[in-house]
Amino acid sequence: MRKFIGFLILTFCMLALLSVGASAVTLETEITTGELIVNVGDLEEWIITITICPGDDDLEDVVVQGGIGADLAITKVNDTAVYYPMDKKTEQTVGNVTLIKKGGKMGATIVKWDIGALVSNGCLTLELTVQTGLNPKNKQEFTSAEEGHELDGGFSATYWYEGIEYETLETEPLTVDVVGEEDDD
Repeated sequence: MRKFIGFLILTFCMLALLSVGASAVTLETEITTGELIVNVGDLEEWIITITICPGDDDLEDVVVQGGIGADLAITKVNDTAVYYPMDKKTEQTVGNVTLIKKGGKMGATIVKWDIGALVSNGCLTLELTVQTGLNPKNKQEFTSAEEGHELDGGFSATYWYEGIEYETLETEPLTVDVVGEEDDD
């Protein structure tokens, strides 16, 4: 019984330490450009911004990672245009951002932003320009109406602070409402 109590005390202390180290770091995503209500079958484009702020602490080995939906193509990373085909598995690096297309036309794109060191009170922002792609039947996405269609799966960051690795909470997925009916042509 004593070992069990000791384990609980140790666990409680570790959780407190984790919350202190992780509480100052903020990670936010938002749609900064593009319509929030879109029509079925229309070519649409959005700019998604991902911002990380370390608060009052210097962080090391900062990596932000998340996924962009399979029905979207990434066309720019910040101001750099990328050719990112929807139809095959591929990997491409633009600066310190790696895009990994997981499963051809139906696979999501993993975005890995390898920041490295992040100085206290110095926020960094990544901009991703995404657009609706073509599905396996060569129809323009989105092909059906849906309220709250997710553009991403949320993002999180891992980082080191004073020799301990931490992870932020995952951001909520960014959503748009898709209206209209599928064109059967």
